Amino acid sequence: MTDLLRTTGLSAVAAVLALAIVGCSDSSADTTAIETSAFVGADGVAVEAPDTSRIVTLSGDLTEFVFELGLGSSVVATDVTTVAPDEAVTLPKAGIGRFLTAEGVLKHDPTLVIADTQTSPATAIEQIRAAGVPVAVLDVPTTFDGLYDKVTTLGVLLDASNAASEANERLRSEIVAASVEPGAAYAVPRIAYVYTRGPDVMLLFGEGMTTTPVIEAAGGLDAGVEAGVQKTVPVTPEALAAAAPDVLIVPEEGYAVLGGIDGLLAIPGVSATPAGRNGAVFAYPEGDFLTFGPRIADSIARLVADLGSLPLAP
Repeated sequence: MTDLLRTTGLSAVAAVLALAIVGCSDSSADTTAIETSAFVGADGVAVEAPDTSRIVTLSGDLTEFVFELGLGSSVVATDVTTVAPDEAVTLPKAGIGRFLTAEGVLKHDPTLVIADTQTSPATAIEQIRAAGVPVAVLDVPTTFDGLYDKVTTLGVLLDASNAASEANERLRSEIVAASVEPGAAYAVPRIAYVYTRGPDVMLLFGEGMTTTPVIEAAGGLDAGVEAGVQKTVPVTPEALAAAAPDVLIVPEEGYAVLGGIDGLLAIPGVSATPAGRNGAVFAYPEGDFLTFGPRIADSIARLVADLGSLPLAP
């Protein structure tokens, strides 16, 4: 069997991200807050005129956007899911945003903490606030429109609305340029995203996950969505049979733990799928495919290119 794996450079994203991905949300930014230039978080808590001199970010995509909006020099610590830009990777770590401790954040003496709706536990957020440090909570988008709303809202928080508008213009342009119409370049493949950190963590993604719009922008059908999966379900032979993916996408990190294509095919049900029979497996870094950051168009373009290498006639 030919292994059609395409990989990119390994990213240092925390393994515990597996437990966080099930909680994605996609409510739009508060338009009233944007119009009045007052930030109201996804948790309903307002942050007014924050001191942005010492910022701690609690997810990799938030880190990247803060840098893009021009406040990178104010970031004093990030969580471990930060993989870009280079100057952010070497910053001190505040822990794991999905398993937060107040002490891990407060030791960096922040004046503002930027979190999202996956940051947990809530008690840690309240402890940080009780210490007098504002915590701004943003939504985790699962659509491109939600992504643009998030950038706009972050611009309001950081008093960088002009930079946010420019970032959104760039994002829209790059996403459109990277995307393809279904069937335009190849037969529409059924693509399943399977999250794995090894044989003990195997989840099939479906409706409401960040991977769906990327798959669709690349001209594919999300096999998990088509099979009726909501959020995530454990990978079972029955779930894989219902999804019947032509292509499997897995995290690069988990793929390595499994031992590559042979380890993946040893998972019950995988070898029986069209993707398994043809070795049509793509492995990408977690941080590139599981979060909507400034580099999302690169993920679309990479998937388009890899799909173009498969024997999928238009």
